[in-house]
Amino acid sequence: MKDPLEEASSQMTRKGAGFSLLLVLAGLVVLAVVRPSTADTLAIIFGIVALIMLHECGHYYAAKRSGMKVTEFFLGFGPRVWSFRRGETEYGVKAIPAGGYVRILGMNNLEEVDPEDEPRTYRQATVGKRLWTVLAGVTVNFVLAVFLFYLAIVGQGVAGTTTTLRQIVDGTPAAEAGLQKGDTIVAVDGRRIESWEDLPDALADKAGVPTEIVYRRDGQTQSITVTPDQRSRTDSTGFLGVSPEQAFEHYGPIPAVGKSVGVMWETVQGTGEGLANLFSPSGVQQYSENFTNAPKAGSAADQERPRSIIGIVDLGSDLVDGNIWALFGLLGAINLIVGLFNLIPLLPFDGGHAAVAAYEGIASKVQGKRVMVDYQKLIPVSALVLVIFLTLGVSAMVLDVRGLFNG
Repeated sequence: MKDPLEEASSQMTRKGAGFSLLLVLAGLVVLAVVRPSTADTLAIIFGIVALIMLHECGHYYAAKRSGMKVTEFFLGFGPRVWSFRRGETEYGVKAIPAGGYVRILGMNNLEEVDPEDEPRTYRQATVGKRLWTVLAGVTVNFVLAVFLFYLAIVGQGVAGTTTTLRQIVDGTPAAEAGLQKGDTIVAVDGRRIESWEDLPDALADKAGVPTEIVYRRDGQTQSITVTPDQRSRTDSTGFLGVSPEQAFEHYGPIPAVGKSVGVMWETVQGTGEGLANLFSPSGVQQYSENFTNAPKAGSAADQERPRSIIGIVDLGSDLVDGNIWALFGLLGAINLIVGLFNLIPLLPFDGGHAAVAAYEGIASKVQGKRVMVDYQKLIPVSALVLVIFLTLGVSAMVLDVRGLFNG
């Protein structure tokens, strides 16, 4: 790919770009010193950038090994800050540290390439080499995800939930009724709560209904009456506004290998279910209502909506809270989700390039001649996909920023 911001920023000098980058880095350092909790935020940001660059390293390595010409490998976008050339590839840093990219010549049949370089373009490589090159990035994502999950499981264990409250969200029924952090839920309207999974079932028909909550505080059993809210306009189950303390199940180095794969699969299932819910009629309706009716922090509408990088870092900072193992687990999940999204079989995702390569290979064998997809016909589809995901990303960012200011 090309840097999408390079032409727009071509008027900025290298000195100016370097100054801009230094300002960004200096601001982050000052923030970390003034607010020590910012260290978690910075660790997540740098971790995400590192994971993106490792994804690009996968493309870079596969393309080089396949004999393709790689002309650029940069961290960041926009104007160049610093770079050097080794062989035919320019390596360096750009002013906006929001990821990175590898430029491989001839990624489609619309790109104009010097005739001397044509034999080494992506489009002239065999189907096998093209598939290897475009799927190398997501392969790195999946391998890193398993590795990071493994580190988290060996170091801390697999998180489970208890019936003890870790957080009470301000302004919710639980907070207004007087429940406190550290309280342990014992029963709801006479129904005993043995695990956290019992709570949603016990509250299923309690929205707007005064409900007795029996809990244990400082060794003493007490009870209060709470009137749960409706979770959302599309979900009429009861909502309290609480989250549970975690308990960890520990694994040895060998059992942790299988468990890492299991956690990875659970994350894949959860991501698939989340996307299915988001793009369902009720999901679209609920997400749209987030803009006209700001959801309460911790509510179902707030918890179940997609997050931008701002929201991921904000929530991740609370989750990590100085715990290196939690950081590994979070980065593992982000890595896996990035890989899954890149497998979507539509351009401009890696999965789209893989689908085109596979189609060209099969069609060429069937017709007995070289078949190349007309990328001009795919541009409208690619544009539509980009519009959908950009709209989703920008809207999620708007909600995340609003959430930060609303506390």
